[in-house]
Amino acid sequence: HPIILCCVLATVACDKAKSLAAKAATAVQEKITASASSGKSAAPSAVDAELAKLVDQTAEGTIFRKDLPFPTRLEVRTTSRVEMTGRVTQSSAFGKQASALNGTKTTRSKLTRDGNQVRYVLEQSSFELPQSATPEAGKKTPPNPSQPPPPPNPPVTFRKTGNSWGPDKRVDFRAAALAKELSPVFGQLLIENALASRPLWFAKHRFKIGDQLVVSGELLPMLLAGNAKGTVKMKLAAFENVEGHPCGVFSVTGDYSRKQTPDFEGTFSDETVTIQSGKIWLSLIYPVILKQEFDTIQTDSSGGQGGLVTRSQGAGKVAVTRAWTRLDP
Repeated sequence: HPIILCCVLATVACDKAKSLAAKAATAVQEKITASASSGKSAAPSAVDAELAKLVDQTAEGTIFRKDLPFPTRLEVRTTSRVEMTGRVTQSSAFGKQASALNGTKTTRSKLTRDGNQVRYVLEQSSFELPQSATPEAGKKTPPNPSQPPPPPNPPVTFRKTGNSWGPDKRVDFRAAALAKELSPVFGQLLIENALASRPLWFAKHRFKIGDQLVVSGELLPMLLAGNAKGTVKMKLAAFENVEGHPCGVFSVTGDYSRKQTPDFEGTFSDETVTIQSGKIWLSLIYPVILKQEFDTIQTDSSGGQGGLVTRSQGAGKVAVTRAWTRLDP
């Protein structure tokens, strides 16, 4: 595809002049604000003025930048919401059990990177049944004062020594074991969670609304960290902001699969996903993905090695938002 050839696998040249950047910032801020105001949200977040100054936009189009030094100190707060309808099967040495899977899993986490140190906190992980599945539909059960909510999970700190990531010396046994397990894939975790630059990104091609590209094969790391296979079709639909961060919004469809995809809880999953429709928000400033909204059909499998194996299959509405904040002075 001609756009792919000029968008990916090329290095970006020097920055535009400051006067051009200032004009681009004003133009893109107007577009982003107008686009956000036309959405469903009653109070869209304002564009970060300092980030808006870094947008490279001219009458010929907008560049998805890769040339700026990536921040060494930053915070990423991620909210993930997955509405699933399907079936789940659990297998172990004691047998196999299958059941319906119908509900919404919500996860909130906070990641902080300070150079060679990363701190992870899981702030919420819950699964909620649909209202029609509860005994009294439409009514909320009042909280039981004798059963206070569980305490938040303790943070886990990882530290880089040489070329590898491992546990911080001050952590407990559980955290040390988790850090050791994740060490071989830690670079993948940093990329997937917007704590490090994606290795492949756009280059000098200036994008306009309506431009299309196909991402597949060796180009998939620009969208999916790890050993992904598949094809994703993208079309630039709008310019919006995510928690103040200027982004280009692409409509997406496609299919992909990945094996042994890790998360910060130490779960490794095999996944096969069909994106029937959706959107993805890519930063205009750094090679990071800040938001995704997909309607999917997917199969996930996790566990093994003699333990419990969980396999789920069905339709899912996936929404992930990352509030990405630089902590550099």
